[in-house]
Amino acid sequence: MTKFFSTLLIFLIFFAASQAASQAAESRKQAAERTDTLPLTTMKSDKLLTLNSYYQDNNIKPKKKPFFKREGMKFVLPSLFIAYGTAARFRQLPVRQIDVDIDHEIRKINNPANPKHVSLDNYLEIVIPGLAFGLDFMPGIASKHNLRDRTMIMLTSYLFMEGVVYGLKKNVFARRPLAYNENHNWSAGTSDNDYYLGSFPSGHTAVAMTGAHILYKEYKDVTPWIGVAGYAMAVTTGALRMYKYKHWLSDVVAGAGIGLLSAEIGYMMLPVWHRLFGLNTIDSPFVAVPQIGLNSYGIGMVYNF
Repeated sequence: MTKFFSTLLIFLIFFAASQAASQAAESRKQAAERTDTLPLTTMKSDKLLTLNSYYQDNNIKPKKKPFFKREGMKFVLPSLFIAYGTAARFRQLPVRQIDVDIDHEIRKINNPANPKHVSLDNYLEIVIPGLAFGLDFMPGIASKHNLRDRTMIMLTSYLFMEGVVYGLKKNVFARRPLAYNENHNWSAGTSDNDYYLGSFPSGHTAVAMTGAHILYKEYKDVTPWIGVAGYAMAVTTGALRMYKYKHWLSDVVAGAGIGLLSAEIGYMMLPVWHRLFGLNTIDSPFVAVPQIGLNSYGIGMVYNF
């Protein structure tokens, strides 16, 4: 019996050694195929080389990202949209006249005295975020992030968006197109009526564009047309807000910029929440679970000290 176990032990040792040698050979093969691994000849030198020094010594220029794919470029378009909307607040600038001209054309097709009732914009601002959050539940469609991370991204994005939009609304006091007559002079009784104030920026457009940008970023690997549809619905939301005399063009453009910026902030903050709550670790001390009841909702949290 002892001889049997000795033979078995020797066999297992040789088997383990052969497996380890096979794995080591595979690792060396993969390392040799990597483009950022230094050639073997440089390893024999007494000089400590880094990848940067190797590039310099051999006159090799590291690959740079294209200009439009650099990290900061994602904030350029939102900044331009917000800057455009802000510039239109100044009456002496030409961009303000664009608001007036477009509003004048809308009055030709939708009489402000008896405006056509349209509710689609109210539904779209709910549908788009709903798709961004829940499209992953459909068979064959996978989002970029799991449900937990998607929830954190959307919560961060919409909290930031709400703070910016309603902070501006309460402090800018911009009058809606409804507050003006055909000659674009203030109508009587609109100067101190909250119904006619709060035009800048468009909250509906900001909500819709935040959801559309998250929808694009989450499902662009499935098909970019999902994101295109989201952006189209967000643009439709903004156009309908203008059609209903709720907002000027500049309000809608600024709202779109805030929406794009809010979504980017949500993604930028995700790694911060991971580190803060220790989420992507094996022994995570923090657990958060959503709780939904018939007449209540909330979040249950547990932290192990």
